[in-house]
Amino acid sequence: MPAAAKEITVIDRLNERATRTGGRIGIVDIGSNTVRLVVYDAPARLPVPIFNERVACQLGKGIGKTHKLNPDGVKLALKTLARFTSLARQMPVERFKMVATAAVREASDGPEFAREVERRFGYPVEILSGEEEARLGAVGILGGVRDADGLFGDLGGGSLDLVLLENGQFKKSATVPLGHLRLAEDAGGSMNAARALADKAFAEIDWLRDAAGQNFYAVGGACRSLARIYVEQTNYPLHVLDYLTIPAKPAIDLTRLISTQSPASLERMSSVARRRADTLPFASLAINRLLEVSKAKALVFSGFGLREGLFFEQLPAAVRRQDPLISVCDGFAQRSGRFAVHGEEIYNWMVPVLSDLDDGDHRLAHAAALLSDIGWTEHPDYRALHAFLRVLRFPIAGITHRERVILALAVFVRYNGRRRQEEVQTVRPLLSEDDQQNAEVIGLALRLAHVLSGGVPDVLPRSILTLTSNRLTMKLQGDAKELSGEGVQRIFDDLAEQLGVKGEIA
Repeated sequence: MPAAAKEITVIDRLNERATRTGGRIGIVDIGSNTVRLVVYDAPARLPVPIFNERVACQLGKGIGKTHKLNPDGVKLALKTLARFTSLARQMPVERFKMVATAAVREASDGPEFAREVERRFGYPVEILSGEEEARLGAVGILGGVRDADGLFGDLGGGSLDLVLLENGQFKKSATVPLGHLRLAEDAGGSMNAARALADKAFAEIDWLRDAAGQNFYAVGGACRSLARIYVEQTNYPLHVLDYLTIPAKPAIDLTRLISTQSPASLERMSSVARRRADTLPFASLAINRLLEVSKAKALVFSGFGLREGLFFEQLPAAVRRQDPLISVCDGFAQRSGRFAVHGEEIYNWMVPVLSDLDDGDHRLAHAAALLSDIGWTEHPDYRALHAFLRVLRFPIAGITHRERVILALAVFVRYNGRRRQEEVQTVRPLLSEDDQQNAEVIGLALRLAHVLSGGVPDVLPRSILTLTSNRLTMKLQGDAKELSGEGVQRIFDDLAEQLGVKGEIA
């Protein structure tokens, strides 16, 4: 039997075993502009890469005129794939998948390229249809935002894939040849011609207006560059791109401005990579026209797309059904906590003081309880700040920047952080007064739980919190009465004061 066939048999067997037991998932994305390998640990619910490398091969360069893959890009891609497949074997990766998108799909020699990759390296390449590429990208979004409504768009080098989402369900999809490389080439470098091409493509998608008044979720390297420009130019206080949200009017103004800039002007911006400068104006124009046509209410940048969609589809169904935020926080707590009192026990105990919170903020309180031991390995003088920054930048998908700050501030208060800390004050403007009040209440309740229990399991259920319109009561039962002391009393009084009621430990 040929070596390549033997290798595929082994891979299939590994994939079958990994589907049952979990293990590392490796994905190679052969795109029009870049070829990338990402390796994830599984069956964790959050697709955090343990390895991520890309090479700009530009397979799709010139494809609009030649209808063939860029020969220099093919050479570089094959060299890159030799490295990536070797790494996948040596890591080892239990489940490995290679996919190709617009350039290989559209090129007349695309199938030949895919066969050559399989012949050389023993791994098959799945050439995704435009519809399947769009669907998988939307699966990535829904992995974090399960009930997303609005328009999803993945802007690559060769195409722009669009999906209409309604309450987490796929409604309609389309793929148009408006990738930043393709649009720049097809327009001959003319922004007027590019605008005409974009408007013509969008006019043929009769359902785009169905996304009016809802979010437009944008994915892709060029979109992330736009997000970085926004953060840099507006001095936005949180440098996390996932779920960065810009209302429609400033988003339209930003994309219009970037579409008029020269590559030299863009290169002077620290947030723009030199390799992006030539085509970023065309990417910006495509997003600008899409925002105008769709009448979206806001531009939301997402760090999840095609590769994450492929990751989610390989997880067991039970794992996919988990709440992404709670699952991720629980997994992190199990890996990094002291395995003392569990966050679930803390959350259930503190629920009575959270009566003013809506369901979304209850979810944040639950997550904060799971993360409330996150700083135990830090020096006591730095626990609060380090825990705050760690949670603020935590690789969680699908939570808004407001929710990030509430979660981080709650953990900061749990560690008795100084309220005037500069890093905390910088992001407070992202919260309303009510948000800050809720974060303080959650944080004080967490601090009380840890001090009262000493981190020992099964202590908290022997005390009962009760909150009425004018009084907070904590009733200690049995030998738990011996746990009350000056430190417990002080934090309890602070919590009662924050709630605006009288306090009593009984």
